[in-house]
Amino acid sequence: MRRRIVVAAVAGSVAAALAVVLVVRGGEEPGSEDTAGASPAVTRSASPTVAGTSRPATLPPGTRREAGGFAWAPPDGWRRDVQTGAEIHYTSPDGDQELAAKSSLARGDLLETWRTSERNAHQGQDYVKIRLEETTFRGHPAVVWEYTFTLKGLPWHARLLGFNAGGKSYQINTWYRPENGTAALKTYERVKESLTVL
Repeated sequence: MRRRIVVAAVAGSVAAALAVVLVVRGGEEPGSEDTAGASPAVTRSASPTVAGTSRPATLPPGTRREAGGFAWAPPDGWRRDVQTGAEIHYTSPDGDQELAAKSSLARGDLLETWRTSERNAHQGQDYVKIRLEETTFRGHPAVVWEYTFTLKGLPWHARLLGFNAGGKSYQINTWYRPENGTAALKTYERVKESLTVL
């Protein structure tokens, strides 16, 4: 049963990319920067490329390169749903957690873009903002947005993380049932740690 939490898309790029999709099946969420319990899943050894940039020389087994210019290691056995070439969702077998990653062009102030998205979004029933604030992710400017909501009578928790790097905006998000919070956050942190900008 694919459930979708709609979180209005941010106008223009990560601005347009933020789309708060309160999802039970697709969405965006900035996660927090803490990585307690996360396992480093990506080899960050790099080789120089054009203009002093670098890209991962190798990616560990299980890591998928996506058309959006990033790679990540989603959990085995989860249902994959390609929203666009730059936006990919994975849903757990029991439907109680969804992960999403996406990229877009970076435009404007990241925090203001997300604040505008929150103001204009339809967050669903019983929407409660926990936080929407600036942070960093691997040294890049970032925003974390965390909230709860009800969908079809069931409570959900959302955690979204967006950051800018190299002129693009990236997101790594999750929505999960609160009763599974500990396991869901461990999964999210592990996948978030695997995210690599290519």
